[in-house]
Amino acid sequence: MVTKQPRWAPDPETYAARKPAADDTYRPVADRDDQLHDTGVWWTDVDTARILPTDTERAWRRLRESLPELVWNAAKLEGNDFTLSEVRTLLAGVTVGDHSAEDELQVLALSEAYGALRDLIGYGRFQVDKSTSDRLNRIVARHETLDAGRFRGEGTLRRNGSELLRARFATLQGRLAETGDPRLQALIYFCSATRTRYYPGGNKRTALLMMTGILISNGFDAIAIPHVRRLELDHALDTLVVTEDATELMSFLVDCGTPES
Repeated sequence: MVTKQPRWAPDPETYAARKPAADDTYRPVADRDDQLHDTGVWWTDVDTARILPTDTERAWRRLRESLPELVWNAAKLEGNDFTLSEVRTLLAGVTVGDHSAEDELQVLALSEAYGALRDLIGYGRFQVDKSTSDRLNRIVARHETLDAGRFRGEGTLRRNGSELLRARFATLQGRLAETGDPRLQALIYFCSATRTRYYPGGNKRTALLMMTGILISNGFDAIAIPHVRRLELDHALDTLVVTEDATELMSFLVDCGTPES
């Protein structure tokens, strides 16, 4: 029996027992408190210029062409056992044997979500708003939770915490509106949404889709996170969750989005 690979960095509760090292907890950042208030995370300067501009039409075409690879990498980061060739086969409408129904449904949901994102961008309807995020989460997490597409506390188990999440999303939107660089907007969104965990499931996949939408709609190619770099990603996510410092994760994402020379 093949042991299934672990999913990419677990949710914050997993790290509750770990105490950050003294040098992890603070580095001088001029507006650190404002960053934390607006987004729930903080960061130092990141060289976003390494993510080179193209144009929205070209980036959109590349998204269409690379959908199987994007779906495959996102699924692999979740511990999915499908190979790239099997993903291509499944997306062509042919059932692939020797895989769980859970893995198959996850691949199909990711494909549908990326297709929805492609159409939103193509028709100029992509927005960094709750409605768009909810729509994408409703697709990627629909086989995992009854409350897909709803913030935690908005669904079957209604709690007052949903108001705090909506307020956090509003302050995040405000911060992004004040951020001139779309690349930094995308990085901030991914890190903030991943750390905040707006939904009962599918948070990192939804954040990845939203980050992709921000980049492509502003004329930058999508950042593809290769599953072979999962250990680096897990370490950066661990740092984010424990210390609220997004710098390492942002730098990792920039590196993934930097064209090879």
